[in-house]
Amino acid sequence: MKHFESTVTIMDIPFISTTRDEFVTHHLIPHLNRQQKCFVVTANPEIVMKARENDSYRQIIQAANYIVPDGVGILKAAQYQRQPLQERVTGYELTLDLLNYANEQGLSCYFLGAKEEINYKAVSEVKKTYPNITIAGHHHGYIDIEDETFAQSIKESQPDMIFVALGSPKQEQWIVKHKDKFDKGLFMGIGGVFDVLAGEVKRAPQMWVDLNLEWLYRLLKQPFRFKRILTVLEFMLRIYSRRY
Repeated sequence: MKHFESTVTIMDIPFISTTRDEFVTHHLIPHLNRQQKCFVVTANPEIVMKARENDSYRQIIQAANYIVPDGVGILKAAQYQRQPLQERVTGYELTLDLLNYANEQGLSCYFLGAKEEINYKAVSEVKKTYPNITIAGHHHGYIDIEDETFAQSIKESQPDMIFVALGSPKQEQWIVKHKDKFDKGLFMGIGGVFDVLAGEVKRAPQMWVDLNLEWLYRLLKQPFRFKRILTVLEFMLRIYSRRY
């Protein structure tokens, strides 16, 4: 893990403090231009709590080149520690930024994750919206993360970017297990982003995002997420009571 001066550590997880634009321009694009491997974690309170409870998962997260704050709870925790982070950097917005850059430069992308029909729809939308991207390949998320042959087949497609939407912790586990086989590639776990790209899940209206209420919008639309909200509440209680 590269530790930059501009990091804020929350429960042993070092978050880079930067704006989204600066992160893409000054960190990710140089890696892509030099064809250097890069592992990005978009971490929210749930991921931090999983890392707190599981040593091996924490080590996987800490092995990333960059950990960005994807979640209002992370920003609130940093403020409480009197080390405010510059900006929330979401996996969804980063994915769009990277797809835009791939389209401008004619780069290749691999899309791993989600149900087969969701994966297909997401890739179809990418082809329509970003016609200059080379689709190195795509595959649903019902895979054995130990499968070396499958990972080798992705490597042979020579993607510049590998978007892994297996959900946490599986997506980060897959990346760390297999990225050393690759000669190049920006690897990023992106959770449910394929669902949004496929049009199956609507993102919160901008007003809700601006008010930091995206979590409430998603809860109202998807009540089954209630358990996840409880995890965020536990995270905040631990931050405020300093019970890390």
